[in-house]
Amino acid sequence: PKVLGYTTMAFIGIYLDKAVSNPEAVRQLQKIPEVLECHYTTGNWSIFCKILCKDNEHLMHVLNRDIQSITGVSRTETFISLNQQIDRQIKI
Repeated sequence: PKVLGYTTMAFIGIYLDKAVSNPEAVRQLQKIPEVLECHYTTGNWSIFCKILCKDNEHLMHVLNRDIQSITGVSRTETFISLNQQIDRQIKI
């Protein structure tokens, strides 16, 4: 991804106004190419996503224009990854 200019990895905790908003929110998140992973979680957030952007400005546009405009999304929390320290697959 860095060779292609994507240098900002972030994790987004998404709060939904209602649990029934989940299927439609996920359908809309699937349309956003920067969203690499999407998880239905326990805990604080309804949805937890991993996204990859070119820089912080690109991240801000994806958040404001794409994610926060999804019907049912009440707010988000963003965590920018400074460095991926472990990258591996499960051993079989």
